[in-house]
Amino acid sequence: MLSYAPVTSRPLALARSTESVAYGLLALALGWTALGVFLGMRFAPALLSSGVHVVLLVAELVLVFTARLWMDRAPLNYLLFALFPVLSGITVTPYLLFVLAGYANGGTILLNAAVATGFMAAAAAVFARTTPWDLGVLGRGLFFALLGLVAFALLQIFVPALRTTRAELMISGAGIAIFGLFTAYDLQRISALGRAGANPFLLALSLYLDIFNLFLYILRFMLAFSGNRR
Repeated sequence: MLSYAPVTSRPLALARSTESVAYGLLALALGWTALGVFLGMRFAPALLSSGVHVVLLVAELVLVFTARLWMDRAPLNYLLFALFPVLSGITVTPYLLFVLAGYANGGTILLNAAVATGFMAAAAAVFARTTPWDLGVLGRGLFFALLGLVAFALLQIFVPALRTTRAELMISGAGIAIFGLFTAYDLQRISALGRAGANPFLLALSLYLDIFNLFLYILRFMLAFSGNRR
């Protein structure tokens, strides 16, 4: 009887440890994003005129696609994980500046988009915790939906008909639904994979990308729906 408790409690303790580390990393990533936006605002003219902005965007993509190579290598994983949201904040800054400069109500929309993202992430967390469904079955469907979203984003560049307000509302609305489900999916995955000792850096990065993209699509939807161009 005395040897039974440690055996059953160890997976639970491991799951809680992995979850707490993942959520702690997510909180840090959101803070580092704010720093990146501040740096982007501060040095935006120099970054855009010199082309460094493009280099930082490429570096950001490289970090995402090579994540599995550095996630288990301390202290490199801490350094690169902190670097990624800083780069995300810097590279998104030109779009934020466009919203502020191009729309009379741009500041209000940015604030509303941030608040809406927080509420949607909280709702996804409640859903992931309370639903009896295994959201893991959505993984493949969400992946293909994401590919379709990327395809439509590329088509918008070349097809004027996909740049209308109605098309933008449909595409951005689909993006909100997809990343809202991705957020719930990854939140449930953090809880499930924590018991298997999954890498908390990878789990936190996935959830961070969900929330970051959810914010961008909510922002696009609000701009299309109520944006007042100058």
